[in-house]
Amino acid sequence: MIERVFKKSRFDFDENKKYKSGSEVHSTIFIWLFSLGTLFNCDPSTMENICDTNSGSFSKTMAAKSILGDNSAHCTVSTKSGTSGFTIGGKVLGLTGSGLRLILNKETLLSLPAGSAEFSFPDKIPIGTDYEVNFVRQAQGNFCELVNPIGKISNKDIKEIEIHCYPSCNNCIVYITQNSYPANIGKASNFDSYCQSDPNYPGTGRFKVMVVDGESRRASNTTNLGDKQIDWVFKANQSYVRDNGIGIETANANGLFTGISTPITALTSDHWTGLNPDWTTSANGTCKKWTTNSPTESGIVGDAYTQDVVTLTAGKGSQLCSVNHELVCVEQ
Repeated sequence: MIERVFKKSRFDFDENKKYKSGSEVHSTIFIWLFSLGTLFNCDPSTMENICDTNSGSFSKTMAAKSILGDNSAHCTVSTKSGTSGFTIGGKVLGLTGSGLRLILNKETLLSLPAGSAEFSFPDKIPIGTDYEVNFVRQAQGNFCELVNPIGKISNKDIKEIEIHCYPSCNNCIVYITQNSYPANIGKASNFDSYCQSDPNYPGTGRFKVMVVDGESRRASNTTNLGDKQIDWVFKANQSYVRDNGIGIETANANGLFTGISTPITALTSDHWTGLNPDWTTSANGTCKKWTTNSPTESGIVGDAYTQDVVTLTAGKGSQLCSVNHELVCVEQ
């Protein structure tokens, strides 16, 4: 009977011309046979929940989806609060200031009050979904760092993320790195680690790099407005200085410079920014969001030997991603 059904199915494919390629025919036959085997497997001892990541059925289903090129979410559930799924959260240490704001997967926002010891986003996430938590805004008087902010949902709530907060700097240092660095670092915020290892590191303090990609770091969504910032490096109304204490400038209420009293450096520089002159993210000037060093791609480069914001952000224009450049490091 199975042979007759198979032949009839193959005949239907040819007659109705529903399938154009051999790969599509093979995929359909695979699904049909897989379903037939499942239908006639009635042994209760072998029945499993295909949404249980520890079950054999889950592994087999994911393998089948991979073979067929099916990239849809498995066991998808609603992500609205109050429905099935799993939550994302963790611990908070040392948060003394107000205003700390987080973002989950670039869309779900969460504000944490001063003194918070833990956090959890209200939405629930389906099994198999990647997650990433980032800062939208730092707390007043604090600089906070994330531990374990990236992962994939398995079959439990995520509680392993940690937020460690420290007192923020008063007169915060800004400096240019001595070394030049490649563009293909993965994302804008990944540049930060270079500040602590560069020969020009002043010896103390935590630093972030003035580079954007529009996703892991953003200075402004609208021209010179400072709206919809993500993990931005300058704080509102904060004073910034050279490492010798000479004042550079005070950021405005939106965490942006409108002018520069003293150049950040006494020498010309060539530093990556990914910025337009108006603090928005360049659409085609981030080396594909800092994932490539291809000579066919480009990134925006600025010059810190200036009292002009346009030069600081984009004064050297578009440069090849295959060439290394310096970085502007900003104390937090």
